[in-house]
Amino acid sequence: MEEQEDRVIMDGGGEWVQHEEHPDLAQKDPTIVQDTYMIVRGLLAQYGWLVLFVIIVLMYLKTKLDPYLEQYRRKRENDTNQAAYNPDTALARQEAMERARMRMQEKQDVLAAQHAEEQKKKEEAKREEKIEEWEKLQKGQGYHSKHRNHQSDSASGQSQPKPQPKKRLRDGFNPMTGEGGGSCRWRPLPRGGARGGG
Repeated sequence: MEEQEDRVIMDGGGEWVQHEEHPDLAQKDPTIVQDTYMIVRGLLAQYGWLVLFVIIVLMYLKTKLDPYLEQYRRKRENDTNQAAYNPDTALARQEAMERARMRMQEKQDVLAAQHAEEQKKKEEAKREEKIEEWEKLQKGQGYHSKHRNHQSDSASGQSQPKPQPKKRLRDGFNPMTGEGGGSCRWRPLPRGGARGGG
């Protein structure tokens, strides 16, 4: 006979009482889980290939029938949308979209006009500069007069530094010719037979 251990636990009122486990509620492996596992295992062992074949056929049928089901679903949605179609709300929505398009088009027209005006001003300034250079050329002052640039520099009080020529590291060195580089150059071996005693 097995003895049950009596445990002391605290109840809701804060008193210690003895707790006895009921023999009916003991932790046992449920037989329904074991039975189900054994049934599934037996079916897979006996009919495994058949189950695999049925799954593959069902997946193939699903891929073939999906486009038709999607088409049917769309048709039903279109039918419900047409039943709930209200021409007044559709007209109001279309008019609102047209007004928004018109506002956007007006903004673009204004921006395009401003851009065209700026381009005209730039072209006019270039044309006047060319005319001025032509007149200076006719007077003998040169085609591109640097006198104007010097006046603007002296007026602003800033002078631009003159570009200095680049220094060459080694005069006379050209890597393409192999000259002027000192004694570190490659020389091919002389042609000839094998040397040595033989």
